[in-house]
Amino acid sequence: MSDAPRPQTPENSPSEDELRRTAMPAHLRRAPRFGRVVGTGVVAGFVIGALCGLLLPNSTGVGRGAVAVLVGLGFALIGGFVTGLIAVGLDRGTPRYLKSSPAAGWPPPAPGDSGTEPARASAADSPSAPTAQDEERR
Repeated sequence: MSDAPRPQTPENSPSEDELRRTAMPAHLRRAPRFGRVVGTGVVAGFVIGALCGLLLPNSTGVGRGAVAVLVGLGFALIGGFVTGLIAVGLDRGTPRYLKSSPAAGWPPPAPGDSGTEPARASAADSPSAPTAQDEERR
């Protein structure tokens, strides 16, 4: 053990049992960040297209720079589209339960609770709402 002083814990910090009782279960979802994925495809496509426009021979009178920019923009469009399709394909492979909110059943019932909620009154239960029998009589 180290002789270094240990930091003092605040008096109002929850106990380990309380933390375990109130902890929310979580699933790790490795979802692609669509903006970054598509942006990477656009940049990579532009670089590849610009290099093709600069290095490959051309027979236009506008110059290599203009050809490099135009070919780079075309490849950027294609690169963004392809990487977007790849990102959507990766996201479709994620199970549905990982995409839904994990907090549906939280917070858990307190130790003294029975775990059942009292029945809520709905509009159909109120005496002013017409029932199916009332509708048939009309």
